[in-house]
Amino acid sequence: MNEKMKQIRQRKPSATIREKLYFWLLLLSTVATGCGLVIVVLALGTIGIVIVGMVLLLLGIVWLRQWNRVMTIRTDGIILNEQQQPLAYEQLRQDAERLGFWKVPEITVTNHKTINRPRTIGLFQKYLLVLPTGYSVDETTRFELIRELVHLKQNHEEKRMLLLLGSWVPFLRSAYLRACEETADRMALACLTEEERVPALVRSVVGPVSWQTLNLTAYIDQKRQPMPFAAVLSELFRNQSSISRRLTFAGLDASRKRSARVASVVLVSLSCLGLAGLVFVATELKLPQWLTDSVSSVEQQTTAKEDLGESKLMAAIQKGTLAEIEALIPKSDMEAVDADGDTALHYLGYRKSSKGLDTVFKALLAAGSDVDAVNEFGERPFITAVYSNNKELVELYLKRGEKINQQDDEKYTPLHHAVEGEGKETVKLLLDRGADPAIKNADGYTPLMMAQEYELDDIIALLKQNQTQTL
Repeated sequence: MNEKMKQIRQRKPSATIREKLYFWLLLLSTVATGCGLVIVVLALGTIGIVIVGMVLLLLGIVWLRQWNRVMTIRTDGIILNEQQQPLAYEQLRQDAERLGFWKVPEITVTNHKTINRPRTIGLFQKYLLVLPTGYSVDETTRFELIRELVHLKQNHEEKRMLLLLGSWVPFLRSAYLRACEETADRMALACLTEEERVPALVRSVVGPVSWQTLNLTAYIDQKRQPMPFAAVLSELFRNQSSISRRLTFAGLDASRKRSARVASVVLVSLSCLGLAGLVFVATELKLPQWLTDSVSSVEQQTTAKEDLGESKLMAAIQKGTLAEIEALIPKSDMEAVDADGDTALHYLGYRKSSKGLDTVFKALLAAGSDVDAVNEFGERPFITAVYSNNKELVELYLKRGEKINQQDDEKYTPLHHAVEGEGKETVKLLLDRGADPAIKNADGYTPLMMAQEYELDDIIALLKQNQTQTL
């Protein structure tokens, strides 16, 4: 539905917000570019077909080279299993299981001249994790292996190939690749203990040789110094974030200047300008009639799907008057759910207006609406209100007896949900009512760590102030 205020959130290992943003921008660019190329090929006729044939031939040659490389490594290498390096295999099996793999990916030890660190290579859907000969798995090198497992789990290789066509937008592809590496860092570090995170991250950056003689404390102090704007701007061309930023994922408060945000704004602005220019050019072209009809059909089907499942009471709670809501409650089914599993009580959490909220809340409860109903996202109505930053409704739930530090299946507290929903007022309310900001979720993140990752300055200040008061 168009006006419903909800955001889909995953509780399993997932991509960072930046990766999702840049993925959709790249996908939009890829789709628009692909449609433009199809139109050009149709307009060129025979010449267009010849060009497509040449491109397919080139792709076939590239595929054959990759096939030969993969077959060489798989044929000559050592397949890691319970008989070959059983201790290392068992650790990797446990890490793969934690990341959600249903079986351990194929892991090959090779002496190939181009492989000097763990990396993922593959051929279409057949991917394998490759280790150089002599690579030992310990508390510091394990981080590099888990990062490659994350790339496999998140299908980063497939996505990079899929989005290649739309990578002409300035800086957008490098930003997306950088965000993928941030996802790998965050998820891999979550598999390590707090003591292992910083050493493992630093070793992966400086290399095994320099690591042997490195003064870790001095190195970290140096990298936590504010970066000049020129250095921050240079990250627009890099596929991996600087060590200063990556240290924040390991739990360190690395200093970040406003210049980092300026650079991000520059990136997003350039990407949007490039996409806007493409859309403008596309609108000036005369599209084939069959393409126009197809787009209209898709839009009509999408609109029809969006309207499925919403009862009259749900629609009234979302955008109706108090009189309409009160008239519908007595004759409505309190167990009715929409396509996302939301009940009328969930919808109350999405309502913007606070006028008459107390009356409607009590009326829904009296009519039998279930406060423990769970929607498709695993949320009870109380958590929906918290995430939607409906402060007045959250306060009503707390007065009714909701536990302030309750945890869901992923160990998220209401304070975690409030931070994820970027609700400053709700965060303050929960803190004032005794919410514990030190509780960690299943990934080992406190609400403060989540706020720092999302760069929510106002909420960070609230959480730090509360932590200081509770020390």
